[in-house]
Amino acid sequence: MGSTTAAAAPTRALVKALRLQLEASLLPGDTPVAKPALDEAAGFLLAAARIRMPGESLVQIESATDGRRHLRIAIINDDMPFLVDSVAATIAAHGINIDQLLHPVTPVERDTAGLITALGSAGLRESLIYLETPRVDARQRRELLEALQLTLADVRAAVGDWPALQAAMAQDAAGAAAVDAEAAALLGWLNDGMLTQLGHLTRQRGGSETAVLGICRHSARELLAEISLTRAFDWFDRHDAAGTPRALLAIKSNVQARVHRASPLDLFIVPLREKGKVTALSIHAGLWTSAALNARPGEVPVLRQTLAMLTAQLGYAPGGHNGKALVHAFTSLPNDLTTAFDPARVADLVTTKMALIDRPRPRLVVVRSTLERHAFAFVWLSRDQLSTDVRLQIEAMLLATPGAALLDWTLEVESSALAQLRFLIDVRACDQLPDDAAIEAQLVDLLRGWNEAVATHLAAHEDEGRAAALASRYAPAFPTGYRLAYGPAEAARDIIKLRTLALSEGEADAPDRAVRLYRMAADGAGRLRLKVYCLKGKLALSDAVPALENFGFRAEDEVPTFLADKGLGSIHDFILTVPAGLDPGALLERAGLIEAALADVLNGRAEDDPFNRL
Repeated sequence: MGSTTAAAAPTRALVKALRLQLEASLLPGDTPVAKPALDEAAGFLLAAARIRMPGESLVQIESATDGRRHLRIAIINDDMPFLVDSVAATIAAHGINIDQLLHPVTPVERDTAGLITALGSAGLRESLIYLETPRVDARQRRELLEALQLTLADVRAAVGDWPALQAAMAQDAAGAAAVDAEAAALLGWLNDGMLTQLGHLTRQRGGSETAVLGICRHSARELLAEISLTRAFDWFDRHDAAGTPRALLAIKSNVQARVHRASPLDLFIVPLREKGKVTALSIHAGLWTSAALNARPGEVPVLRQTLAMLTAQLGYAPGGHNGKALVHAFTSLPNDLTTAFDPARVADLVTTKMALIDRPRPRLVVVRSTLERHAFAFVWLSRDQLSTDVRLQIEAMLLATPGAALLDWTLEVESSALAQLRFLIDVRACDQLPDDAAIEAQLVDLLRGWNEAVATHLAAHEDEGRAAALASRYAPAFPTGYRLAYGPAEAARDIIKLRTLALSEGEADAPDRAVRLYRMAADGAGRLRLKVYCLKGKLALSDAVPALENFGFRAEDEVPTFLADKGLGSIHDFILTVPAGLDPGALLERAGLIEAALADVLNGRAEDDPFNRL
């Protein structure tokens, strides 16, 4: 297309030229856009891009009401990689859908003041991104604007420092070769287009930083917390002292990448030694490319070594059935993690997956990261059983460990009958890891179906026929929120209490309420829970709170559960602070006495002060 100058027709000619560029940028699968809408988009983009100096990023967001209420966004930059995918990921991270995205890249002529004078065939190529999204409020617009500006700064920093980032990794690969040839080969392989390199810094043992490049100059300066840096130095020191020096430590960062895709940054830490002592850490930040993640295990340095070692340990012939099954199991696991894990844990994962190929069933394996910052939970289940609700319930099981926080999750559905969920969990605040065996038992409960799982747990208290009958009546009435929070074993206990109330209905002085003192695994020290069961009506807080306070408890919160069939009753779960000087465990040992006294009070049958009776 020829150049269109502002002198000939300053506004109309530029709008027409950009409209044609916008139309040409539509992909074959995109919905055609009417000419008036393209003219509106062109006018908005031109207004936003009117004045820009080289190296500057422009973002403009405004609400529009022409025919429908929506948000329109203009983003103008020098042409460079990662712009569209990074912008789209940033918008998606704010929970906003993209209804329209147009991205012409065109030469733009500007005068010395940065004012557009022409579009078309001359000038520097500029990226002009036009987006439409659902409308959001003013606060969300401000947050989105700030996030987009940070994203664009990261993109510019990473792209601008790309040659220096590659040079830094090449230098570290050369230095690592003297200690571990395979680790050095991995760095070289990643540096050869298998890693989207985004940042780098060298951290001295004394705390100073040098060679700060890419995103580390902007939003991701804090790739690792101080305690994690100390642990990294200690890890290399321990191996040096043991005579098993290490050349590379690969881990995940808590920092999410803004460039290319929203995912935790991959960190590659190389120790720098002087006179045999580690004096600094050279830290590379980036993201494995799709090609690297999908590479076969025999093609990936470090991973190929682990594969060969495990094949030999198991005595498999590489070309035999078991050898091929082993390779298939490796291939189904993520390369970015299996190259970073201890080989023994990789062996656990691979052999678990091999067993699942022949006999698919629910399984869970939790692997703790080298610096004990993260836990990676691998969950396998039938793809027919996979749903958002199931994923959320599994997530709730993993995060039930006090201090656990979810950083990321991914899903892979294989061509076989299995689906694989992976969760990245921050466990820095946890005293212990999530319990694999306990969570796997909960997983089996979950996947056998809610009603069947409740019936299974009821069978521990009732005969099988009665358990099935109670489950068929009560289990479907529990809402989804309850199922996620409490699970089938707790539902069985609650059903027994509600059923006991129902059986006594009609008798003289039959109670309307029952109680149960208990504790959940995730509850902190100094807390107990009390469930109040009501057969009819709702429980007024004015009835419950004074009774609890009379025992010295303070109710921090109350979680009500109303069964879908109102005739089955309701459950009110109170989170209690234990009176000072009393041990929660000791109180649980006296639960029967406390429950009886509280039940008397709540049913209006107490004759004296229940706290004094205890």
